[in-house]
Amino acid sequence: MDVRCFFFSLFLLLCFPARAAEEFGDISVSAAAMFTGNTFHGYGEMRVTLENHSHSKAHVVTLAFPNNAYNNGNSLGRLARSVELGPEAREVVSLFQPPLPANGDGNIRVEVDGRHEGEVRAPNPNNHCNFNSRGGAAATVFISRSLDFDAVERVFQANRSAFTAAMVVGPPDAKGYGMQANAWVPDVRRYGLTNWLELDYATPQIVDKISIYNTQSPTSSGFITLVGTSGTNIVKVPMSSRRTGSRGSGGPGWTTELSFLATSEPVKTLHLNFEKTPPSSVAIDAVEISGPSGSQWASDARASSDNSASARSYAPGRVNADSIESLRAESPVSEWSENWLAYSPFDAVVLNAAEMGSMSPAVLAAIGDYLSAGGNVVLSGKTDLPAVWHPAQKKNLRDGVEYNVGFGRCFAFSSENPAVLDSKSVQTLRDAVREAARYWQTLPADSGAANAAMPVVENIKIPTRGIVVIMLAFIIIIGPVNIIYLNRRKRRTWMLWTIPAISFATTLLVFAYSLLREGITPDTRIAGLTVIDQASHHATTIGATAFYCPLTPSGGLHFDYETEATSLVSHGYGSGTSREVDWTQSQHFSRGWVSARVPVHFHLRKSETRRERIQVVNENGKLQVVNGLGAPIKSLWVADADMNVYAATSVAAGQKAGLIPSPQSQPAERSGVNGLWHEITYVARPDPLDGGAGKFLTPNSYIAVLDGNPFIENALGSASSPKRTKSSAIVFGILDSAETGGGVK
Repeated sequence: MDVRCFFFSLFLLLCFPARAAEEFGDISVSAAAMFTGNTFHGYGEMRVTLENHSHSKAHVVTLAFPNNAYNNGNSLGRLARSVELGPEAREVVSLFQPPLPANGDGNIRVEVDGRHEGEVRAPNPNNHCNFNSRGGAAATVFISRSLDFDAVERVFQANRSAFTAAMVVGPPDAKGYGMQANAWVPDVRRYGLTNWLELDYATPQIVDKISIYNTQSPTSSGFITLVGTSGTNIVKVPMSSRRTGSRGSGGPGWTTELSFLATSEPVKTLHLNFEKTPPSSVAIDAVEISGPSGSQWASDARASSDNSASARSYAPGRVNADSIESLRAESPVSEWSENWLAYSPFDAVVLNAAEMGSMSPAVLAAIGDYLSAGGNVVLSGKTDLPAVWHPAQKKNLRDGVEYNVGFGRCFAFSSENPAVLDSKSVQTLRDAVREAARYWQTLPADSGAANAAMPVVENIKIPTRGIVVIMLAFIIIIGPVNIIYLNRRKRRTWMLWTIPAISFATTLLVFAYSLLREGITPDTRIAGLTVIDQASHHATTIGATAFYCPLTPSGGLHFDYETEATSLVSHGYGSGTSREVDWTQSQHFSRGWVSARVPVHFHLRKSETRRERIQVVNENGKLQVVNGLGAPIKSLWVADADMNVYAATSVAAGQKAGLIPSPQSQPAERSGVNGLWHEITYVARPDPLDGGAGKFLTPNSYIAVLDGNPFIENALGSASSPKRTKSSAIVFGILDSAETGGGVK
């Protein structure tokens, strides 16, 4: 570690001390996250360590986030999980936040044995899928702490979007006052916390003046520390000693000048500490150092935080999937999460070979699941992959290898230095990360668009004609008919009970009409594309599920613990509902997710161990296939090692059928899993396979269209009806040559 890194690390430790555990009687609670920063899709993880210090008594601890929710629009009002801790027990509990904002006070509520005991501060609160991210989300790259963070940032051109520290590099270029996109602004949500900016200068020099160019009225709080070439702090200048003036013809904003005696040695770094100044009051456009040898602008910059997550509000169009944000791991890989959902917000994970060796098998498997589910992994220092990842395709790069694993890609380079990567490899990495981020922007942004992509019922229009007829009859009966009849009977006082009675009868009629038209049984639709590696018994699914419920289901929805479920609803302030999730037994979407007579759609990803497969056998010179996929096969195409394609149709689950040669299809623009996924999308449309699936096959693979979907759970459970459930699947399988029984070779 060089001297600069040492002092920078010391600076971080002084500004951000380790989070201590909070004590609640016998129970201690501490919360942490793998990183700090903004993420825009996937599941955000909060890891909470619970310890029971009692020697004899067990306790039930319930965690709920946020403690107080500021519900507005489609948001998460409560994430909860209960854990029973035995005497002297310790457990690390994960709270996963689905991709909706959870705006609140940033605290986790702690209940012990049903009693509210207090709160702990949540790690990285309100930074996941906040209201400003939809339509303006950047790509995110997760970088392990052992790598050269700055070098990896340069590879991906990361953290160079609006309001980031990179905006301070070079001369001032802001065009106006206030929060300008070309200025660094701390995260405006970080009230009460210390904000700092660290700047490097390409050529160390003697300094006797610092000029700070602001687009907000400058603050007098804080200080500037000058670091010399020896790595020591040589001068500390309070910002209160500043002289401030308007920039005049030099541009909008204010210039803060601080003069002092010339430094005893050349300066290479400045630390600007703004203490707890409100972040919305800090906006730095550029910082110039001057001395006897001349002046210069900053060449590199880092900061405590930035306001890029809110750039869509303050600087429309400046943040999108072409912008890349880098997130540094705050813990060693040995302490990383063992659930792949923790990595689902990242568009790439960057680590080196040494770290792969120090990972536990569970962490290695979790990153492999993330990779299979469509993630990107960049590995430096080795070009071969762990055996458990089972790459399907391989392509040589000039200085490394690109592997296809499930829906994802792994880039492995022999060099550990990102700075020496070939320019084409660098561009390939940038394109892969940006493509991964753009995918989430292509998903339907509201229930109407989602239902158009995958209709859950044929007609979801309100039966206006029937209801209008009923209401007209109601008006006529309760008005003139009622009055004329009672007048003739000389019982006009009866209106006191006839009007309520007619109203009640009309209400029952409307309810009965709706009941007869739709019933009370929900409609469910499930579809997806599943990649099965038969050698590793691993399956990865990307798909969708949709529900239309005449009545709101009281039990909510239940997804598997490792299913990523993205609700396809609008993001932003305004209309919407607050939702609740309980992780105690499963991923229970308990309240607010399903409303009566409103179609609800979810984009799904899951990566898991499965035993489903097909087996190809050669019986007396004839190829036979055994369907072990758990659902009837409607159509099947199988390619052998020489790309000879065979086909079969209508193969019942568990049964055997003959394979016949299939004519070659016109080659697809992209073959393999990614080519098929590109054509059928997440709703698994079978139309592109009407002319045959051979164009998507690779050696020793198969594609099956199933009547049913054993890979995606029906989240309604017993509340659904098989008769009102439409389920389908498309499977891309990779054959294990040892199990083909001498058939496909």
